[in-house]
Amino acid sequence: MYYFQTQSPMKIALSSTLVLSLLLYGCGAHERVRNHIPANAGVYEDAEGYAVLSMLLSGATQESHGGIIRINMLTHVESVNGTHSLEDCMKIPEEFREAANDYERRAGTALVLRKKFTMKTPYDLAGETRIVGTKAQPSSAPGADTMAKMSSGVFYLSPVGFDANHTHAIAYENYICGNLCGWGGFHLLVKNAGRWEEAKDVSACTWHY
Repeated sequence: MYYFQTQSPMKIALSSTLVLSLLLYGCGAHERVRNHIPANAGVYEDAEGYAVLSMLLSGATQESHGGIIRINMLTHVESVNGTHSLEDCMKIPEEFREAANDYERRAGTALVLRKKFTMKTPYDLAGETRIVGTKAQPSSAPGADTMAKMSSGVFYLSPVGFDANHTHAIAYENYICGNLCGWGGFHLLVKNAGRWEEAKDVSACTWHY
């Protein structure tokens, strides 16, 4: 027999069979979570890529109304025929063609993000799942507070594609906070005086759920 001490002097007795079952279930559940990460997944180490993504997320708390930014720990995988594939979503300006090619190459496989973002806002790497394109999310409870729903979402980010001179960049950002809740888009950026900013006079590709 096994005993677990409670707040009161009372002890709760559990059979060895039940304890063994709980331990095995816990190990099995942990293994299932771990298996969400592809065994061959690489690590995203691009310092300038993290700088671009940090810039994109700099105002994320105002958009999501959350106190902390939650980022999916695996990068977005680009699907050539997906709902939000880059080539289907927009006509690539010629000056961004090299960056677009680099983006599609980098976003071909999932990469593991590290805590290398340079934002002042608190953030966390959430979950061990990934999405390809866009999938429907579970419906929230009827009557759930809209603000709470929006603040509970997760950002899905791509690796950043650059041109050879690192003066043009393309990145994917998608925020999902439940069924028909969220937004996203492809960002085309230029480096100006050492700082990354959204390209002007370029037709953006964005969406809302």
